[in-house]
Amino acid sequence: MIFKRYMVAVIILLVLVTGLILSSVTYREGWKNLRPLPSGYPPAPVNDRTIVIANIPFMNHPQFGIRKPTWSEIKDSLPRFKDLGVDTIMLWGLFTHKPNVELADHIRVYTSDGWKDLAVRQWALCGVDYLTPDMERGNLSELLDMIKTAHSLGLKVIGQLQITLTVPGGYIYDKHPEWILKSIYGETAVFWPWRIAQYGYVVNKAHPELIKFITETVIPTWIEKWGLDGIYLDSPGMAYSDQYICSLCKKIGAAEGSECLTPVDGYYSPEPLVKAIREKIDELEKKLGRKLIFAAEHTLKTWNDTSEKLLLDLIKGKSPFPALFTDKRIDRSLGRYFDWTIDYNFRSILKAVYMGKPVSYSDKFVETIKEEFHLDRRFTETVKFANFWIDFHLFSELLKPEVAGCYLTLATTAPSRILWIGQWQVILRTEILKKKYGYKVDLIEKWYKRLIKIKRSYPALQSDNIEDALIEPRVTRLIAYNRWYGNQSVTVIVNAGNKHITAIINTRFQGDPVLLIDLLSAEIISGKPKRLKVEMPPHSARILVEYKK
Repeated sequence: MIFKRYMVAVIILLVLVTGLILSSVTYREGWKNLRPLPSGYPPAPVNDRTIVIANIPFMNHPQFGIRKPTWSEIKDSLPRFKDLGVDTIMLWGLFTHKPNVELADHIRVYTSDGWKDLAVRQWALCGVDYLTPDMERGNLSELLDMIKTAHSLGLKVIGQLQITLTVPGGYIYDKHPEWILKSIYGETAVFWPWRIAQYGYVVNKAHPELIKFITETVIPTWIEKWGLDGIYLDSPGMAYSDQYICSLCKKIGAAEGSECLTPVDGYYSPEPLVKAIREKIDELEKKLGRKLIFAAEHTLKTWNDTSEKLLLDLIKGKSPFPALFTDKRIDRSLGRYFDWTIDYNFRSILKAVYMGKPVSYSDKFVETIKEEFHLDRRFTETVKFANFWIDFHLFSELLKPEVAGCYLTLATTAPSRILWIGQWQVILRTEILKKKYGYKVDLIEKWYKRLIKIKRSYPALQSDNIEDALIEPRVTRLIAYNRWYGNQSVTVIVNAGNKHITAIINTRFQGDPVLLIDLLSAEIISGKPKRLKVEMPPHSARILVEYKK
């Protein structure tokens, strides 16, 4: 009897010791992310629906002695993009273009006070020739060779179509001024409010001849002749002031820069153009027998399709952000024509986490992420990313070496099957990040490669399912959530703060105890699934899945 009791005590002790070992595996060199994983982790993808888009740099940076990559340079880099996990290449300004601010630093407009000169100060692409590739990057044969190489590697290539604005020297202004929106004075209309949209003249996307040019000439040339796999419609909306906006300006008084300079009579929507492009893409898809993409920057139509509160704020001189991305009263139905759009609000959420704002509490973070399903996600899919080429400096902190893993993990594991890698972050022209910010680009690439592989391997990370998983402690910048699909579950934990935290997590895993592997550190963790104890060093991220030996 004494011997039996002794053996039972030994067995219990072994179980406890084993549990302690499994609950926190310590390596000699200390905790570390991106360690090599055991064979079979992550598993080979099954029914992978992930889309990973790489934004190819397209601007010259004389201050750094850096020019935009040529078509041949892009071609030579494609195997590296493929190895990283990218499946779609995004080309900005593949057509002949010039920055609007280089074509015209001022434009003439007719207002209620007569003719005025307006300074064009906000940078944007202006099309000069939509049927000729950007010759600064090489000739047509080099572009076609690059696209052919991409296809041979299984990569898709999509091109940006910018048809929103024009200035003197631009194709529409010079060749088809009748396609420019007209004011009540019979002259060209400009963007409103000018203080935040100093781009130039507004193109009338409802003009039948413009629609015919885009759908019958430009798109067939790009897709059938050049071999593109789709169109990304940049700035699809039309930002003009109509008579209603002018009446509000008169009623409450407009701040400087918010005046109704060129009022338009009637309602002009981009929807006719967008609908026609969708139909042309579907037609070509059937004709060519290959899947084509029609994506866009956002779902906004016109200011008249927003809310009166937002209009009043604009007139008073306030910023339209973040309301443009978060106001449920805005008509976002344009999204039903697109395969996906850009989720700009997501990077703002990540920046708020970085700053330790209320959304950086785990429950609030998940609640805010879910709000997206009542916005653009009602009509289309959205793309997640941790930064972008637009306003990069405002979100540059998200890619600091010490925290990049945290925010790239949140971007990759958020509810969306589509991930966007912004320019300068990987492979091409990364020296800009090195020179301007001192970032370790090789580290950013390693994070992307690991995270993309994980996302492709787990359908749970491609689903829309998400729930808060943090029990305690409720502190800022500690975020934990469960993702699942069918019987598969994944738990993501991020400590973006600078203190070590012992977190208690409510997972969806089955068993007691559960045996899990962290796909980022390769640590094995065991414990009770409903109160899993996980050590989170400063600036750490974990992606937990079931571990089967």
